[in-house]
Amino acid sequence: MRVVFSKHSLLKLGQRNISEQKVIDTVRNPDYIFPSYADRRIAYKNFGKLYLKVIFKREKGNTVIITQHWDEAFKPPTNT
Repeated sequence: MRVVFSKHSLLKLGQRNISEQKVIDTVRNPDYIFPSYADRRIAYKNFGKLYLKVIFKREKGNTVIITQHWDEAFKPPTNT
């Protein structure tokens, strides 16, 4: 499945010091994934001390990246 970056996402990559490869790694092999609204999904992947949060949707056989950012507040769910 091809990964396509929205214009907004491309703009934010540079502003937030995030590589395209980290975003691709996150959506292809997330540590956690949650449903969101409007058929969107939220993927999280740990990179050291921070989690990368990527919001994306599946569209016409592509994975469309809507936005991404480092999430300092994310706490992985616990299985108790």
